[in-house]
Amino acid sequence: MKDFRFSVHSRQRPVFALLLSVCTVALWNVCAQPEAVAQPSQAKNAAALSVLDVLRVRADGDAAQAVVSLPPGPEHRHTCDLVIIGAGMGGVSAAHEAARAGLKVCMTEPTLWIGGQMTSEGVSAFDDNRWIDSTGATATYRELSNRIRAIYRAKMPADIVAGSSPSLPLNPGNCWVSHLCFEPQKGAEALQSMLQPFIASGRLTIWLHTVPVQVVRNKRTVESVLAYDFAHRAWLRLKGKYFIDASEWGDGIRLSGLPFRVGAEARSDTGERDAPEQADPNAIQSFTYPFILLNPRKPAIVPQSGPPPGYNNLKGAFTLAVDYGNGRVPTYGVFARQPGTPGSFWAYRRSVDAAQFRPGAFAGDLSMINWNSNDACDARLLSGDPLAQAAALQGAKRLSLAFAWWLQHDVARDEDAGRGYPELQLEAEAMGTEDGLSQQPYIRESRRILALRTIVEEDISVDFQLGARAALYPDTVGVGQYPIDSHSCGRNDFRSNTRPFEIPLGALIARDADNLLAASKNIGTTHITNGAYRLHPIEWSIGEAAGAAVAWSLRHKTTPAAIDRKPAAIAAFELWLLRQDHPIFWFDDVSESSVWFTAAQSISARGWLPADSSTLHFAPASLLSGEAILAALRRAGVSNRLTPESTHAIQEDTNPTWEDLRRAGLKVTGERGKVTRGDFSVWLLGLAAGH
Repeated sequence: MKDFRFSVHSRQRPVFALLLSVCTVALWNVCAQPEAVAQPSQAKNAAALSVLDVLRVRADGDAAQAVVSLPPGPEHRHTCDLVIIGAGMGGVSAAHEAARAGLKVCMTEPTLWIGGQMTSEGVSAFDDNRWIDSTGATATYRELSNRIRAIYRAKMPADIVAGSSPSLPLNPGNCWVSHLCFEPQKGAEALQSMLQPFIASGRLTIWLHTVPVQVVRNKRTVESVLAYDFAHRAWLRLKGKYFIDASEWGDGIRLSGLPFRVGAEARSDTGERDAPEQADPNAIQSFTYPFILLNPRKPAIVPQSGPPPGYNNLKGAFTLAVDYGNGRVPTYGVFARQPGTPGSFWAYRRSVDAAQFRPGAFAGDLSMINWNSNDACDARLLSGDPLAQAAALQGAKRLSLAFAWWLQHDVARDEDAGRGYPELQLEAEAMGTEDGLSQQPYIRESRRILALRTIVEEDISVDFQLGARAALYPDTVGVGQYPIDSHSCGRNDFRSNTRPFEIPLGALIARDADNLLAASKNIGTTHITNGAYRLHPIEWSIGEAAGAAVAWSLRHKTTPAAIDRKPAAIAAFELWLLRQDHPIFWFDDVSESSVWFTAAQSISARGWLPADSSTLHFAPASLLSGEAILAALRRAGVSNRLTPESTHAIQEDTNPTWEDLRRAGLKVTGERGKVTRGDFSVWLLGLAAGH
């Protein structure tokens, strides 16, 4: 099989050249820096292992061809502040956050593209919440979205661009499932542009097509990761002060020997109402090889040799009908919108709607196909046995290629006009692969750490959280919102609406290690709650919080676990996150650009000024009663500055003024008029900090 690095088509090469430069720079550093000289191998046992190369998996032939016996050889050593295993969305955001805080970061990635689910896994349709364009995610996530949009805006007619704002929420695919659907390689290009300054400065080194093979741990301390670079046939020993497992399958956890969970936990383990009576490790969520189809403006039938392996045994399960429960089973039209559906199958995750771009910018519409018909179930994926994993991946590839063939040849055409759409072309370029499938499958569920805090169904489900928000965590370091959406294997699919929820720091911290954090689908969720925390903006926020926790810990000579244990430490860390425009509390009316953002988020997370439980509003212009002001002062620990007389006077006042607070002995400078929630939050945060 050709090396994927050199099997791309011409129009793809600029993106690949940019990404390949990362690996080229990484190898140059290995060979040229004094600390990275070749050393005798200290892991002969590891060198003798056979490992899975996900890029070698093929739909035909022997699955074992994807399992590589690693040759022994010298180790090239690197020492970094932070070592990250996996350059998915969580890994990239962790690297970005740590590098901009001044840390030296090393990161490995088994595919050719950084970005995980949005790029190498092919799911280039962001699963965003409805507030995403103003709040509900970090500022860097919105920067990523806007960089993607800028790439496509350059392909729009000049008159349309001239009359629009750069922040116009352009949706390149005009898909109906997301605010932003795009091509995977364009997502990789946007991510690369965000990381390039840190790569150029030497703060960040990335090894692509590189897998971890061994994790060395001394009791509670992870010391190093041994990795193998397939492209350069080189062994890498990556030493660090901290380690983040942002791999798609939780490989770092497994290799470290730390305990983990996989599949569905028993109800007795989690206390969740909808957990099974008995644990079922085989009940992982399905995984999917997405692909992109081109509907050319000038249709041409592309000769094909025949259906893919196993097609006749698979085609009977393919359908455009979706069972939503309660007897609702609509069938989608391929291009037509059928009654009872929100749109067509084609527009569902359409990556490019060619009509909104300059003539000739695209050969036609492009649609990313990630449907229940190409969801694969095989618990061997997380077995740790590379041969079993390769067989599971091969089966998933056959399923997706068979579904593509079915759409081209056997699906019922709209308006009963025959069967199949042979004009649809599998776009191999879009995924950077020879077969047109994503470089690795979209992984919905990983091995999960035993964390300091486990997020359970009752924390986030609308059945248990009756207010506007989910459970409030004392160690919140991020926010997200998505239904619990479990594509389960071995159990029935499970879905439950959720309240807008928080990301607790304790869920990112391994219980049995002092310097290992999780930053992907491997955090301390359960099988059930993983279905809500696995989506694009949430994984990005998780990774950013993990990278920030490492930077904060090194700067203050502490550990993430120590931060999590101390209310004062977590409050200080949260404040630092907020100053990076990283929300930690749910409000829908105070964005990062607001003068009240940091204070409103901080004092609400600390519980000094409780938020309205019936809405997501902060309502900065609303007036505060004297009773609410006194309660906030007490919770903030500054009420002792008041005399008993002034305390009574404020308490009796329905809407005190700032002059009333000044007369009561509180330090008030330029504030005037009635006391509002917004101004009071800013003043109280400053007062508590001693300003």
